[in-house]
Amino acid sequence: MADVFISYSDEDEEFAKFMYKHLTDEGLSVFMASISLAPGQKWGQEILQNLKSSPWVLFLASKAACKSPFVQQEIGATIITEKRLVPIVWDMDPSDLPGWANQVQALNLRGASVDEVRHQISKIADRIKADKNKGYLIAGLLIAGLLIFLGSRE
Repeated sequence: MADVFISYSDEDEEFAKFMYKHLTDEGLSVFMASISLAPGQKWGQEILQNLKSSPWVLFLASKAACKSPFVQQEIGATIITEKRLVPIVWDMDPSDLPGWANQVQALNLRGASVDEVRHQISKIADRIKADKNKGYLIAGLLIAGLLIFLGSRE
């Protein structure tokens, strides 16, 4: 299961690869269709499965992405399943985000330097890692509680 799913338009693939590289450098497992899919895989099925299993979705919200029916489907599924959605804009105003995506605070990278973009990616990665670690802590506590409960029954 990937920690984060990148939703993007093919027209924005270079920026998506930039995001992918920096997130994986931060130690995260990232699903990005053009990199993560192997030849011969059924892309629709794999994309849907990874979208379902990823707790975070980064929506690379360019003008092209906002016009893409596939991206719109991914964002709709993200919102319906209440995943953590982060719209990232750079070539449009955040108020121009479509539908329910404009109800989520966007990261506005318009005019940002490459260093600022890297800094913002690191901040997002830190949030994702903290969320992931919180999940591990909860799972560990549940397992410890179960072991104590089972031990007390003997």
